[in-house]
Formats: sequence, structure tokens, C-alpha cells
Amino acid sequence: MAQPRHLPHAPITEAVIDLRVETPSDVTVDALEGALARRGNLGYIRKGPIVRSEFGFAFNIGAEPKAEAHAARPTIIGVRLHSADDKYVAQLSVEGFTLSRLQPYESWENLVAEASRLWQGYMECVGAQRIVRAATRYINNLRLPPAQRLERFLNLVPALPNELPQILSGFLQRFVIHDPESEATVILTQALEGASVEKPLPLVLDIDAFRDAVFSAAGPNVWTYLNQLRHLKNRVFFGCLTEAGVELYL
Repeated sequence: MAQPRHLPHAPITEAVIDLRVETPSDVTVDALEGALARRGNLGYIRKGPIVRSEFGFAFNIGAEPKAEAHAARPTIIGVRLHSADDKYVAQLSVEGFTLSRLQPYESWENLVAEASRLWQGYMECVGAQRIVRAATRYINNLRLPPAQRLERFLNLVPALPNELPQILSGFLQRFVIHDPESEATVILTQALEGASVEKPLPLVLDIDAFRDAVFSAAGPNVWTYLNQLRHLKNRVFFGCLTEAGVELYL
């Protein structure tokens, strides 16, 4: 595990705070849109709807039984808002609140400050009383030096049997980890696609830390817990990289 530290050139392409909520049964998308409009869309620019699509299978039992896939009609569940500089993207729905910070990432403190400001307005719009899931997610886009062994930079590297060719052009790894201390789950995804011996290796390191638990919508506990998830995320990130891998972003 590499030594955790501040990275001046962190490879973060998207940082997310996500809160799932329970809203009163009479809260509709139209009511949410109207409430946001009256508040000037919380200082953001409305870009479009959030659509949920559902898929299912129908089984035809006959002489030749078969399953047929079908898609239900898309349902609009909220709105997507962007900051004026397009660096923040807010997805506000009748099901929850999501704020993403795109490149360039600044700091956790700035992300939390903006999320807290928007959350207060969102909470007033939907009348949320309880949060039922809290999550933070960081998507890192690593660019590793070409023509070098991956284990120089990564602690998680696919191991191929010696009988197989050893040159990888791509891979996908997914781990689901439980952390007893925070009672959180981490979904860790590592993917390499389109590797080249001449160009930097594009490796995605996606860390999604979350917990299904009840928090008060108005209290500070959820923000304290999100900070705990952020520290867990850092443990996972620096655990995946070697010191040589971390030094690429100092």
C-alpha cells in the first residue's frame, strides 16, 4: 500500500456525493420542478430530465417456449442541472440527490460545501425526512507509462497462467468489499482497454463506497458519515497503487 497523501495532480475525472431519500407520497416530478423553478434552480442551469428505464422478460409457454425481452415506457423522475461553468452536475429527483464534480477536481471540502448548499434547497423542495442510502464515488482515469510492467504501478494486476501469452491489451476486474468499521460496502472496479506499447495505458479505477442506512435529512450525521466514506475511499485508492504509481500524480 502506498503512503496516503495529497496529490496535486490527482487523476480524478468525477467525484460524486449521492443520497437516496424517502419523500412524501404526494411529491411529484412536476411539484419538484415547480419548487426548483421558484428557487431559481438553486443557481444552476436546467439541462434536461432524468429518465428511468426498466427492462423485463416475458415468457411464452407454448410448443416452443421462449423468453422475450421488452422495455417499459421511460419514466421521468427528476431534473438535471449544471453549474454555469459545467464543472458541477446535479441530478435531483423524487428518489434522491446526486452531485458530481467533474475535472478539474478541487477538494473534498469544496465538494461537500456545494453539496450541502444544494441539499438544503433540494430538501425544502421535496420535504425529505429521511435518507436511506449514503454514498460517495470517485472515478479515476490513470495514465500509466507504456511498455512497463503493470505491477510496477498497481497492486491489483490480473495473474495469467504461465502457459498463456503474458501481454495484456485489456482487462476488467470487479471486487465487492465490506468494511466492518464503517459498515459500508465498496465496489471497486479496475479496467484497462485499448492498451498500447507506445501510448500511456488508460486504466480506470472506480471506487464506489456506500451504506444502506437511515440518517436524518436535516441533521449533520450524514455529512459526518460521508467524510468517513471518503477516508475509506482513500484507503482503497492508495491500497491499489504502489509508491511508483502514486508518484505519477505528485
